[in-house]
Amino acid sequence: MDTSPSSWLPGGEFFTDNPENSSEWPWTDGPTDTGWRHHQSADPVGYEGYLASAIYLTLTGLIALPGNAVAITVFLTEKDFRKKQQNSFVLNLAIADFSVCVFAYPLSATAGFAGGWVLGDVGCTIYGFLCFTFSLVSMVTLCAISVYRYIVICKPQYAHLLTHRRTNYVIIGIWLFSLVFTVPPLVGLNRYTYDPMGIICSLDWNVQHPTETAYVVAVLVILYILQVLIMCFCYFNIIVKSANLKFAALANEETKKAAKKDTSKTSLMCLTMVVSFLIAWTPYAVSCTWDILSEEDLPIIATILPSLFAKSSCMMNPVIYACCSNKFRQAAAKSFRRLGFMRR
Repeated sequence: MDTSPSSWLPGGEFFTDNPENSSEWPWTDGPTDTGWRHHQSADPVGYEGYLASAIYLTLTGLIALPGNAVAITVFLTEKDFRKKQQNSFVLNLAIADFSVCVFAYPLSATAGFAGGWVLGDVGCTIYGFLCFTFSLVSMVTLCAISVYRYIVICKPQYAHLLTHRRTNYVIIGIWLFSLVFTVPPLVGLNRYTYDPMGIICSLDWNVQHPTETAYVVAVLVILYILQVLIMCFCYFNIIVKSANLKFAALANEETKKAAKKDTSKTSLMCLTMVVSFLIAWTPYAVSCTWDILSEEDLPIIATILPSLFAKSSCMMNPVIYACCSNKFRQAAAKSFRRLGFMRR
């Protein structure tokens, strides 16, 4: 069996524009040919792989899009949610996830059904830039939430500094910080390119030039490893502090006041969001690390699955809000009633 790239890319054994084999693509006239053929992998996925990916992305989007839309509506319309500075971060997280749902899922699902990318190189670059930016905003926002919880619980003497104005400044800083890392590929430092299947566009992690290598290493270290270490540090101390508050006498009135304001459900919700995000993105980070450090290419399945799995992070947060917060469930039901979707 021929294992060259031509054996599985359009025009090869598995994909062909030959009308005799068009029955393999019952939903389209055949796979597209828009610039993503250059990927040098020898593992065929078959049209079933494209169809499965498209269905997965469609279903994920159908859950994530309305879920994050409801979350945004709740945090914008309910006064009780707007009072807490931390919820500004949660709103920012929902906006970033909602943006991924709008720009990523439809285009990738369309590419899956079509058998390849349909918007050309420029569309791939725009897609990669937007999705990378929104994903980084989500990651850094989760890190900011972790630091916020750490200050409230472990350093309550500084909690008064967490004002709405400072929180808004931090959110602006999160977006600017993310752009610092997502703009360089637009100006020649690395690039946004296709995955082996041609349904997702992201950074090119398989680089050779020293400058590009330094960039992707910085992205991996600063935007993933460092963020994970910060979040682990914060929640480790939160867990230790919470245990001490439960089983030991409170040291002073200030600590008692901070402990009274905080609820275990809030900390649990934040921790669950962090854990779900890490579960979704860690396989992708590992595959990217492999591309940086190893000269051998991973099989297509080991490259595609982590990237697809990472997309699931956007649908998890609304589910976590609903499971961990009774107030959120009540507010969501109230919003639905306002829109006429539920009866009183």
